[in-house]
Amino acid sequence: MAAPNPPPDLKPRLKEAYDSISTAYEWTQPHHPLRMNYTTELLKLLRKYHAKKDESGNDTPSLAGMHALELGCGSGVPVMEILLAKDMDVIGVDLSGAQIALAAHHFPNHIERHQLVLAEKDMMTLTYPPDEFDAVVALYSICHLPRDEQRVMLERVERWLKPGGMFLMNFPAEEMEGKVKEHWLGQEKGWMYWSAWGEEKMLEIIKELKFEILLQEVISDPGADATFLWVIARKTGGPAQLAKFED
Repeated sequence: MAAPNPPPDLKPRLKEAYDSISTAYEWTQPHHPLRMNYTTELLKLLRKYHAKKDESGNDTPSLAGMHALELGCGSGVPVMEILLAKDMDVIGVDLSGAQIALAAHHFPNHIERHQLVLAEKDMMTLTYPPDEFDAVVALYSICHLPRDEQRVMLERVERWLKPGGMFLMNFPAEEMEGKVKEHWLGQEKGWMYWSAWGEEKMLEIIKELKFEILLQEVISDPGADATFLWVIARKTGGPAQLAKFED
C-alpha cells in the first residue's frame, strides 16, 4: 500500500513491530549469504586501503582495533559476528529493544571485554564526533526512514567516517515515496514502512556527498520480493594507495 506521508508515530510503530516479531524473525535468514558476501567484500577493501605494517615493515591485513558502526544491527548475525571475528571494535544500534537483547545474548563475551557496545536507539538521534569510524554498515535499515531523513543520515555517516573510511549500505532499487504493509511476515503486529529514492537518485546523492563509490551492484533479493542496490563507498581522503597484497 502506498503511503507518501509517513505517520507521525512512525518510529514507535516500527519499534513495536520489530519487538513483536523478534523471536520469530526469520526474514533475515535467506539474506545471510548476501550480507556475508558484501561484508566480506567490505573487509577486503578495508585491508587493501588500510593495511598496517608489521614489525618487519611489511603490509599486514589485520583489521584489529578498527572502529565500526552497524545501523540496524538486529540480532548481530551475521554482520557484527563477522566484524567481531576480525577483532574490530563495534557499536551496534537498533530501534528494537528485543533485537538488541538478542544481540546481547549472542555476544556476551565481546560486551564484557568492551569490544562491543549495543544501543537501543533511533539512528536519527545518534551523535558521534567527526572522523570516529573506520567503517559503517547499514543493511535493510535506512530504507525504513522517510526519504528526507535518508539523505540526512548519509550526510551524518560521511561526517562520522574517518578520511578513507568505508560505508556498506543497501536500498531498494525501485523508487517509492512510501510503502506500508499492515501485517508484514503475516504477523498481527507486523506493521512496516519503507521508502526509497531509487537506484539512480540514490547513487546521485552518494556522489554529491563526495563519496567515492568502490562497488555498486543491483541484486534481486532471494529473501524478499524486491531488488536492492548494494554500495560500498569510501570517504575521500585517507590512504590513496592500495596495499601490496591480495586476499
